[in-house]
Amino acid sequence: MSDVVIAVPGWYTDIQRRALLDAANIAGMNPLRLINDTTAVALGYGITKGDLPEAADSPRHVCFIDIGHSNYSVSVTAFSKGQLTVKSTAYDRNFGGRDFDWALVQHFSEEFKTKYKIDVLSSPKAVFRLSTGCERLKKVLSANAEAPLNVESIMNDIDASSSMKREQFEQMTDHLLVRVIAPIEEAIRKAGLTVEQIDAVELVGGSIRVPAIKDRIQAYFPGKTLGFTLNQDEAVARGATFACASLSPVFRVREFAVHDVTPYPIKVMWDKEPGNPDEDTELVVFPQDNPIPSTKILTFYRKGPFELEARYQEGASLPEVINPWVGKLTIKNVEKPSSGDLTCVKVKARLNLHGIMNFEGAYMVEEVEKEETVTIGEAEEKKEEKKLVKKMQRKGDCSVVGQYTSLAQTAVEGMTEKEGNMHAEDKLVMETEVGLLRLGPVLPLTVAGSQKRSRGIRLRHAGQAGRSLCHLRAREREIVSPLRPSRF
Repeated sequence: MSDVVIAVPGWYTDIQRRALLDAANIAGMNPLRLINDTTAVALGYGITKGDLPEAADSPRHVCFIDIGHSNYSVSVTAFSKGQLTVKSTAYDRNFGGRDFDWALVQHFSEEFKTKYKIDVLSSPKAVFRLSTGCERLKKVLSANAEAPLNVESIMNDIDASSSMKREQFEQMTDHLLVRVIAPIEEAIRKAGLTVEQIDAVELVGGSIRVPAIKDRIQAYFPGKTLGFTLNQDEAVARGATFACASLSPVFRVREFAVHDVTPYPIKVMWDKEPGNPDEDTELVVFPQDNPIPSTKILTFYRKGPFELEARYQEGASLPEVINPWVGKLTIKNVEKPSSGDLTCVKVKARLNLHGIMNFEGAYMVEEVEKEETVTIGEAEEKKEEKKLVKKMQRKGDCSVVGQYTSLAQTAVEGMTEKEGNMHAEDKLVMETEVGLLRLGPVLPLTVAGSQKRSRGIRLRHAGQAGRSLCHLRAREREIVSPLRPSRF
């Protein structure tokens, strides 16, 4: 496997998307596209539909709601024959099944303080065991009115047990359930629609199975039947598979155009040209929900080299601790015209298929007068005349230097080599272990007579293999340990 399409949360920023592309390249993969998760769901839904509207101006509007383990995404998508257009998206980046699990952990840890005289939250191992039990209890409550909780040897050799009713679970998680509607309202508002204009609602994600969540969504869409036509756990992967197949020359799939949007507005900033105090110093080039891919041409009048800086606009709801800086471009070799006027420089900015913004170059243009034949008048008075027409003509390219958050090519190549070496060492360890397993049963416990010599040879080889295995395992720990994250 080399060519891949990777689905990412739609709220991923430029730096996160670049890091994912670098990681994929280091792992030996060729990422054809980064596709937003809700867009992948919409593609998997629409590409197999044969009853989509013919006219693009009267599409079918579908609201996709994806609530997973730790992320909540909503998108409103317009479908017509052979295409989908994402109208808007909204997110709650820190809402999902784990929040309900943690509410249960807190509840039972307080109960066990009184019942068993133990402090579960003081022991990471106990918290892990209780979390596993609470997740299992939550799943049972999705289909039953009451569910038991049993955790063997939770801590201090104590087997803990309890139970909970669904009504109690819904009451204690009400502070979480009230957050379900806000992203749906935001997505529909940004799409410029009303609830009545939504033709269908499709639910995906594991946490959609919680009855209280489904009830809240159903109450917001009265009279509409909630759709569960997509596999709740595989919908994103299925859509990404269709996207990969459509980009591959090997597979033939139905032509289906995907028009996605960017979640955050991107602006470009620059310094004023001396002598032009009225010049603006920034411009929102790609506003929120701008279609992707998209290209914009920026025009500047300069006497010499200058710099541009791209950043996310203030007020954009970026994830915490994310640097809003996107990139920087230095434009050089700006030739000053003989007339002494300012040089017109065009800069191309592009938001590509991955949702990543790049400056793709700069060039100079000049105004020239050309003689052209123009037609004036009508009918019998129609005649042709030659006139001088002023036009903008490309003069030459400017040399540019771009700076972004991606890793340098040399760094990617170095990490790719290290990854290959670790893979080779891991493979050798695995092959040695398999060889020892095959060798083990043929080693006799007691040997007599003429078998002693062959036994000695086999034991000698086994000893060498064992020493080799010990060395490889030590080397593996040396390599892998610095890469493993701490538990907390």
